[in-house]
Amino acid sequence: MAMAGDSRKVAAELQALLDASPDAVLLVDRAGTIAALNRRAEALFATTAGQLRGKPIEALLPERLRERHASARAAYATAPTVRAMSARSGLMGLRADGSEFPVEISLTPVVGSPEGLVMAVVREAVTRTSVEAAIARTDQAVGALDAITDPVLTTDADGNVDFMNRSAEELTGRTQESARGRPLTEVLPLTSESSGEPLECPAAECLRSGVPGGPCEAMLQARPGQEGRALDLSTSPIRDPSGAITGAAVVVRDVTHARFIARQLSHQATHDSLTGLVNRGEFERRLARALASAAEKHGEHALCFLDLDGFKRVNDACGHLAGDELLRQLSDLMLERMRSRDTLARLGGDEFGMLLEHCRLPTAERIADEIRKAIAGYRFTFGEETYAVAASIGIVPIRAGVRRASDVLRAADTACYLAKRGGGNRIQLYAPRRRAADTRSDQEWAQRVLRAVEEDGFRLYAQPMLPLDHGDGRCPRFELLLRLAEERGEPLSPGAFLPAARRNGLMPSIDRWVLKQTVRRLSDWQRAHPGVEPPTVAINLADETVTGGDAMELVHGELAGADVQPRALCFEISESALVANPAASAHLLRRLHAAGCQTALEHCGSGMAAFTVLRRLQVDYLKIAGHIVRGLARDPVDRALATALNEVGHVLGLRTIGVQVERPEVLACLRRIGVDYAQGFDIGRPEPFDDAIGQLGGPAQP
Repeated sequence: MAMAGDSRKVAAELQALLDASPDAVLLVDRAGTIAALNRRAEALFATTAGQLRGKPIEALLPERLRERHASARAAYATAPTVRAMSARSGLMGLRADGSEFPVEISLTPVVGSPEGLVMAVVREAVTRTSVEAAIARTDQAVGALDAITDPVLTTDADGNVDFMNRSAEELTGRTQESARGRPLTEVLPLTSESSGEPLECPAAECLRSGVPGGPCEAMLQARPGQEGRALDLSTSPIRDPSGAITGAAVVVRDVTHARFIARQLSHQATHDSLTGLVNRGEFERRLARALASAAEKHGEHALCFLDLDGFKRVNDACGHLAGDELLRQLSDLMLERMRSRDTLARLGGDEFGMLLEHCRLPTAERIADEIRKAIAGYRFTFGEETYAVAASIGIVPIRAGVRRASDVLRAADTACYLAKRGGGNRIQLYAPRRRAADTRSDQEWAQRVLRAVEEDGFRLYAQPMLPLDHGDGRCPRFELLLRLAEERGEPLSPGAFLPAARRNGLMPSIDRWVLKQTVRRLSDWQRAHPGVEPPTVAINLADETVTGGDAMELVHGELAGADVQPRALCFEISESALVANPAASAHLLRRLHAAGCQTALEHCGSGMAAFTVLRRLQVDYLKIAGHIVRGLARDPVDRALATALNEVGHVLGLRTIGVQVERPEVLACLRRIGVDYAQGFDIGRPEPFDDAIGQLGGPAQP
């Protein structure tokens, strides 16, 4: 991960880049504050970086020019572009000793910079006056022009070269003799920086109008074996004693390195320093562009939100350097399976975003599934250990009608959470239930969750588990599911509010509410049905609750004095919690078991941790991950995994549960394999908890 050390490294690389420039360079943010400068700038203004950094750029101008410059800067900031300004506009610099000097400035916006940085390349404007003076002294012109470090060319009235100084010979790769009499466009072939189209003779307008021109930007076409050069050009007319125009002088400044710096700064501003992928800010800009395209042209795109399963285990076991290397390797693996027009971004930590432009949903699902399979099959070796990770991916189609990038990202995050909650290593399409629910902000959801905890605004639902031929069916079993009550309509499913609750640290509070309500309702049922075996109720404990350290105190506190048999409660923890903190997970399972409660490990098979640690855990039930169960009828690998998990569970004396059973053929496969219980929509849909247990036992006692 990019830590503070990475930021310092990036800052040092930036300073080295600036200091390598032959010109004075300053970086100025959108407020006009100097953010950085190089040594050449320190020398030009006779000051130090420490004295200038953080001050307004107007501090480098004479006081009489500051107000005008501040207004011009504010106007420029509304639509920054590459722009050159010559000393002819009256620009003057101010040194620390109070002396003034004419300057020429080239401005280049740093594309993608959150601070709105603009790079200013500053030079003392002595070249033009030196050229004019040298030309005026015809007897000394050659020597004087050769003494000027910038390339200088002069033409006759027709635009043909009649002189080049030594710097111009080096720039063009031609001698003065070979260039004399040739058109300037031939000796100095220029193209537009933006379009690449050929430009007319830079002296043509000056020869026609007699007015000095520039600076203007252009690219010098590359000679064989060399790269093109970025140039700023200024032109001045040459007149005879009568005032007639006899030619033009062209002064060239090579700004290739300045343009390189601007590109590097833009890259740093828009890319993740660890992986080299696009960063979150640039990803959101591209997403906004895709939304506009969908609205204007009715195109179709797709957004994928990817979260790695099992990454924390590598990071914790091997350290951040290993985790960073794994992120780099997986980034390359994902890029290889994406189209050239697609964007892959690291959004933070082990989360990635994929923007698939001009991509219909079936194609997006195929690309995402190829990436999911590639990650699941990848093995990361560090030292003598080999690790496997997986990916949960949420997919959202982008079509006309969707306006805000934040809404699309939140929807994709929600779908990713559901994929993770469903066992990981799977893809989840986002399916909005209600428009109102989709438009709530993350903070609004957090506030709603807090109110629901405090005011009993949640609803408990129960989904039955069916004992198969091999199961122990002495008493009914249910898994509790949470819903959030709405004033009108059906309660909201967890996908709408749990992502925000998780991000805001509210999961332990929700678990506390669920346990309290469950114990109260089971106590009421037990008092109404004395002597009747109570149902077993499975409660999911969030990873944050498992690793928080106070889960057992919560259980003891709720069971104390309650008319509930501890074995009526089965606490489920996920394989991801076990991977993240194996010691805390194992300790909690032992204490729950000792208290008489039942325990289960859910999502088994997501990261294959179950095969290696099950024998050391106090667990009664093993729940096979949903993505494995769903594939039983069509995928021989999934059947092999389910069979292996079932056999391992039985060897260890555990009972097994297959979840997300949605088709009869999947249920038949579970029976053939020998799984003990089945759970899913094909078995029974969730119903209110009170209704589910109200149908059990004998008649209620008065």
